[in-house]
Amino acid sequence: MSAPAAGGPRSWRPLRALARGYRTAVVSGRWFVVLAWIIGTVVVSTNLPAQTSGPGGGGIGSLVPEDSEAFAVQERSLDMFRIPVLSQTAVVVTDPGGLSALTQADAALWALSYSQRFLDGTAPTGRGNIAAAVPIPTSTPDTLVTYLYVTGGTSLAQAAALADEYAAHFNNQDSVRTYVTGVTPAQVRQAHYLETRLHVFEIATLVLISLVVGVVFRSIVAPLVVLFTAGLGYLVAIRFLGLIAAQLGFSLPDQMQPLIAALLIGVITDYCVLFFSGLRRELDAGASRLDAARRAVAVEGPIIAVAGITVAAGTAALLAADYNLFRAFGPALSLAVIVGVLVSLTLVPALLAILGKWLFVPNQGRVVSQGAGRGAGPLVRIVISRRGAAVAAALSLAVLTLAALPLTHMRLDLSFTGGLPDDDRVTRGAVALEEAGIRGVEAPTEIIIEQPGIAGRRDRLERLQQLIESQPGVAEVLGPAQNPLPDSYGVVFTPDGGAARFVVILDSDPLAAPAIADLDRLESRIADLAAEAGLGDVDLSVTGQTAIAGELADITWDNLRVTLLAVVIVELVILMVFLRAIPAPVVLMFTSALSVASALGLTVLVFQDWQGDPGLTFYAPFATAVLLLALGSDYNVFAVGSIWEAAARMPLSKAIAVAMPSTSRAISAAGVILAATFAMVAIIPLDTFRQVAFTMAVGLLIDTFLVRPVLTPAVLTLLGSASSWPSRRIRTEAVSAEELHRTAVAAAREPHQPRAGNAAEKEMAGR
Repeated sequence: MSAPAAGGPRSWRPLRALARGYRTAVVSGRWFVVLAWIIGTVVVSTNLPAQTSGPGGGGIGSLVPEDSEAFAVQERSLDMFRIPVLSQTAVVVTDPGGLSALTQADAALWALSYSQRFLDGTAPTGRGNIAAAVPIPTSTPDTLVTYLYVTGGTSLAQAAALADEYAAHFNNQDSVRTYVTGVTPAQVRQAHYLETRLHVFEIATLVLISLVVGVVFRSIVAPLVVLFTAGLGYLVAIRFLGLIAAQLGFSLPDQMQPLIAALLIGVITDYCVLFFSGLRRELDAGASRLDAARRAVAVEGPIIAVAGITVAAGTAALLAADYNLFRAFGPALSLAVIVGVLVSLTLVPALLAILGKWLFVPNQGRVVSQGAGRGAGPLVRIVISRRGAAVAAALSLAVLTLAALPLTHMRLDLSFTGGLPDDDRVTRGAVALEEAGIRGVEAPTEIIIEQPGIAGRRDRLERLQQLIESQPGVAEVLGPAQNPLPDSYGVVFTPDGGAARFVVILDSDPLAAPAIADLDRLESRIADLAAEAGLGDVDLSVTGQTAIAGELADITWDNLRVTLLAVVIVELVILMVFLRAIPAPVVLMFTSALSVASALGLTVLVFQDWQGDPGLTFYAPFATAVLLLALGSDYNVFAVGSIWEAAARMPLSKAIAVAMPSTSRAISAAGVILAATFAMVAIIPLDTFRQVAFTMAVGLLIDTFLVRPVLTPAVLTLLGSASSWPSRRIRTEAVSAEELHRTAVAAAREPHQPRAGNAAEKEMAGR
């Protein structure tokens, strides 16, 4: 994006003056800028609060909006029945050889001792205590399950620790094995893996980036500049995020931290690569250290500013979601990008002005950039001819569409235990339940039937219990047929006899996609089943973590559609303003959206179809789709902006031939670095982050090596002059291959012109 020419519109004069002032400030005041960033980072780090986060608050119920029907039923159940039967913590006692009668009696009495205190009102009420324990009878002779309930105000970590203490009661029996599983222990374990691996991820990412930047520029100093810049930017962003969270009263999930770190480090590195390439170009053209820094800032600064605005606006579009968890993603990601842009536009130019050619130690000599003097390559020759462009576009669209097809059967998964490593102790507890055929007992479903005097119709209730147990996906049903405790305990019937309940145990992970689908089918049939059992007109309610997970999956789908539409509109408007056109931005956004769909489709293929995962973690497609759309528009600014500027002075085919070789190396390096950065998220051993890492890495590589170098120039060639409507910027005179080659070679041999042109023109003129 070049600076307006002298004598341009008067409205540009303040903008030109502002640009000159900015260049003077960051280059002439280079030492002050560096010192200001160092002091500012120290002040911010010592005075602003750290980021507030948590592993999910009080469990899956805390993720659901206040108007959740399932959650409301759950709260009403707690008021109606004396003993709760839905718990987020389950203690599993198992013996491969079969539990002895003594162990079974011990487990029941140990649990009832806690429940009796709860019923008598003598249970402890202060935080950090077990309030009640309920034994759950099952048909398996080798496995017992007890639900634990803790007092109000007890943290998740405390609840998990109390469950471990409770389970330790059985550890003195040789063949008995005990496990603690459920949503709460799984959340605590996820938080543990995040806490212990986050810094490993950050360090590994910075090391990888250093190696890539060092190889790209054949320098040992350039990586140090990236590390210094990214480190300051990350410290500032995290602290400001903590301040915003404290001011607005929200708490970001721990799962956001790796995404924020990857995005911030990635965009800062990308912008560093662009500035380094610009400085190298100017130094190779013979400019002095300070002049080279000024010219690099003049050329790359506006492009980076627009690109940063594009990404920040795209991620901020998450505010269009009506679900608080997703809305919290927007400010966090957008703030990370804004800090990245600010540090890149100020600290990096100052360091360029200080270092000059020393940035490229030990390779300080002149290095001719890729594409110089070699004319148009084979790929460029293909995409600038209409026939070649048609073939290239058709093949590219076919590949992307084929990759996107698995997206049609994507499922959303909300399992906490399913995402843990196989050798985790919480996972082992879930496996023990699965081997016993009662996997869903860790988070059962509760069906409440209300009708005056319903307690007196046990025969029909038992018939309904049998019908429910015969439904697909149901392992067992606990209810009137085997009321485990006297009616006075209020487990199956309310004290007034006006309501009864069934505890439905599914045969699969209760928070995974298959269980959600099974419950949906059961809910659609429950009224008919009640009628078949002869219960007539009754009120039926369903609650439990599976029901809540189903609601959250529906909310995610609705918010995904709304948010992606908002992102597309925001990015489309920015591209229209930037390119001063309508057709080209529309087509470019379509190709970006198809690229995102293909990345998600491949993720479904790998994780859901090949590896057998029950689905993708509910927020993984949401976050990755928004990020990939925003970053895709970012690369549109880099790539198409250069073509657009060149096309204002030469035919479109020449513009593509000049701009593509001159910008491809920097854009490819930036894309690979950003893909590698997100790939490192897989260091965190949770399924969610493996899915995010794969989607982001594949999506960015598709964008870097297929969409930008092949599909984008091909569709621009096919659109021709219509692509710039209504501005009429594009010229489309036919150009022969020989003439194209002569033009590119001649441009490569021109002496350097010391003015602030666009990146593509200066790349050619600088040689």
